[in-house]
Amino acid sequence: MSEEKNWLERLADKIPGYSGYVDKERRRDLDKMHRESLANRLRAIKAPLTDFMKELTHTGRLFETTAVDNALKKLDKIENRVRFASYGYAGFFDQVKIEEAELDLIYSFDLSLVEKAEAIEAAATALKTEGDSAQGLKEASAKLIETIDAFDRTFDDRYKAINEYGQGRPVGKPLFS
Repeated sequence: MSEEKNWLERLADKIPGYSGYVDKERRRDLDKMHRESLANRLRAIKAPLTDFMKELTHTGRLFETTAVDNALKKLDKIENRVRFASYGYAGFFDQVKIEEAELDLIYSFDLSLVEKAEAIEAAATALKTEGDSAQGLKEASAKLIETIDAFDRTFDDRYKAINEYGQGRPVGKPLFS
């Protein structure tokens, strides 16, 4: 492995721009892996919610399924959005030299998205445990939808940061005025 790495390092030294190309491809791959992981996590949250909705239906609580269905629709939307996001990313990852500050900002969004996915999982679990009564279900589903919306807003902010950098935003210029 070290011989191969040394060979690659020697190649990178001899071909101008090669190491930047490898870094760019690695960043793309890591970004895709991260988004796939988040999307899979969001998909996994939907199964217990679907089961709970079926349980509500079988116990005659048909009118209460709307809140759970709304949460499922929002989860489905953001899962697909995260999984298939491609807009604006090419401009970011095509930059051979990405400043550390921009990478740090994107990584902070990535961490926030993971934390928000954890919050969605917790809110989905709470929905089932607090959904014994109509009022408990209403409150827990509102909290779940609020948590899903917070994830969606963070994903929007990440997209804006990547897209604005890819559009040639000068280094050091604030992302949002």
